[in-house]
Amino acid sequence: MKGDNVNPAGGINSSAEDMAKWLIVQLDSGRLSDGKRLFQPATTRELWTIVTPIPVGAPPPELPFPRSVFNGYALGMGVRDYRGTQMLSHTGGLPGYLSKVTMIPALRLGVAVLTNQESGAAFNAISYRIVDHFLAAAPADYVTIYRTLDQRGRASIAAADKAAASARDSTSRPSLPVSDYVGTYTDQWYGDVTITQEPRRKATGSSPSRLTIRFAKTPSLVGELVHWQHDTFLARWDDRTLRADAFITFALTPDGKIDQAKMLPASPLVDFSFDFQDLALKPKAK
Repeated sequence: MKGDNVNPAGGINSSAEDMAKWLIVQLDSGRLSDGKRLFQPATTRELWTIVTPIPVGAPPPELPFPRSVFNGYALGMGVRDYRGTQMLSHTGGLPGYLSKVTMIPALRLGVAVLTNQESGAAFNAISYRIVDHFLAAAPADYVTIYRTLDQRGRASIAAADKAAASARDSTSRPSLPVSDYVGTYTDQWYGDVTITQEPRRKATGSSPSRLTIRFAKTPSLVGELVHWQHDTFLARWDDRTLRADAFITFALTPDGKIDQAKMLPASPLVDFSFDFQDLALKPKAK
């Protein structure tokens, strides 16, 4: 896989056969096909024990299963109850392909869905249909149910994007000259983020230069800062497959200097793992 920054989460290419073998080992507490053990049953219990509790929410009314009693994240797996039994699951995805793994330990059942359809609705519909079959639950039309949920979600996101655009004060201007936003900013958790003023790669009808933002430890996060309103800019990444544009808002000191910058995802579609909202960028001392 390309991109060292995502390799810890998505740097292994696998296949249906490999995933089946992995599920068998997981569900047999570390036992390999030749009888040897990769790990002990005690390790399985530790791996599947909730470390981070997650609030239990009610499922959408269209879904035919009851609300969970417990929910949380263990050591690499989501754990909750489903129709009265323990269920472990995890999803994964990179541009062009998604996956979901589901396990029902009481049935020694494992389901892996690998798909090039960039839709959580797709792998959920398949996974729940298979799990319900082995739990002897009444069959449900998950394709129709998840299509309805997907359409509702898309409409909600479109409405949120429209509301943000309509609330924008397009006549406003930045408090400072554009060059004053140039510099290196640092976050105690992430490290350095730089803003520079550079010539555009291609001639356009707009300004010959642009404000460019770069995340030092994430080479793919390079893009243009487009003025949004007041002292808020939109970080529009050059790599459009990221789908992770973010707002950056600068706060000033009483004497008109930049005190700090905060970021927020520009749309509900931005993956939660970008963590823009956790950054507190301070100008780095020169």
